[in-house]
Amino acid sequence: MSRGLLLLSAMCLAWRAFAQVSNSPFTVSWAEGKCVGCKTAANLTRVQWVSREEAWGIGIGSDGVHDYSIVHTIDSGRTWKELPNSREYMGTPAIAFLDSAHGWYSCSNLPCGGIVSSRTFRTVDGGRHWHLISEEGMEAMAFSDQDHGIGKAFGVDGTGDAVRTVDGGRNWSKIEIPHLKKIGNIILLSGQTGWITDHEDDDLLVFRTIDSGRSWQESRTPLPVEWPEVRQISFVDQDHGWIVLKHRQDAEIRLIATSDGGRTWRPLSTPPVRNYNWWSDVVGFVSEKLGFVFEDGDPETADYKRHEILYTSDGGVTWQRYPSPYSVYGCQTMDRGLICSADKEDSRFGVLTIHPK
Repeated sequence: MSRGLLLLSAMCLAWRAFAQVSNSPFTVSWAEGKCVGCKTAANLTRVQWVSREEAWGIGIGSDGVHDYSIVHTIDSGRTWKELPNSREYMGTPAIAFLDSAHGWYSCSNLPCGGIVSSRTFRTVDGGRHWHLISEEGMEAMAFSDQDHGIGKAFGVDGTGDAVRTVDGGRNWSKIEIPHLKKIGNIILLSGQTGWITDHEDDDLLVFRTIDSGRSWQESRTPLPVEWPEVRQISFVDQDHGWIVLKHRQDAEIRLIATSDGGRTWRPLSTPPVRNYNWWSDVVGFVSEKLGFVFEDGDPETADYKRHEILYTSDGGVTWQRYPSPYSVYGCQTMDRGLICSADKEDSRFGVLTIHPK
């Protein structure tokens, strides 16, 4: 091919990519952050935003496996600082904020708060002071007010119980849910509303509460033989949610969706997608119609440096691709948009925001 044809081809490809981005129903903005004086955190993973400026997140050590700590930003993610004595080894801390003042964090492995123990701490002044309130460690938790919350207690090999508290996390009691044997995934939309997944034979079991765990509804959905593993469950409101199913042998994923709070599920047709970033979110919706799937790795060549965003504006009926240099970790809906912890090349504390037009 001549040099002119090569240039023309490159220009056409660039124009097609630009046109695709320009016609998308959203815009993307990126903020590069850094962790100041951090001893443990080398990458940012899960984040809970309490405002556009302030967030609490989970930092992971440079080996990506063993060390975790809690990090905090008050300048929209430009700088992060570690919470003292929040390092946890071989376990991920849990954080939950009701608002900018009231929050909890829990660790279930050593060290925790400077000693070898599972512990839960609480703040009522935005994290300036933390008080030990329980010797029980939580893997996940959410609160509907300062007293009432639901969560997953720490258990060996992920076998923790579903629990609830009525005294602000000081004491937790096991929730008895018929047919629930082992929590596969748990998502807490609030301290009142949550979903838990489990398996029984070839069925996917989904349990839903809308009253802080006092009662639960159960649904059963047959799982495809080659897609037995639930990687992520995500809800944008009490009715509309998505489950990411992982292939038995590789990182390819598929989606099933619900519009009735999880009572029934239907498959969504998506292009072949793989995500090799095992601890990251795969899907994020900002409404029942507009949603995103994050691909990490080329489905054909297993190129781990290739990233792409698939998006739908019709609830998953059709999908389009949006080229992206970002690797996405955890996402949260805020102000009709999606705000995600992400990295780009050597920036490990980045914040990616997707704004619907």
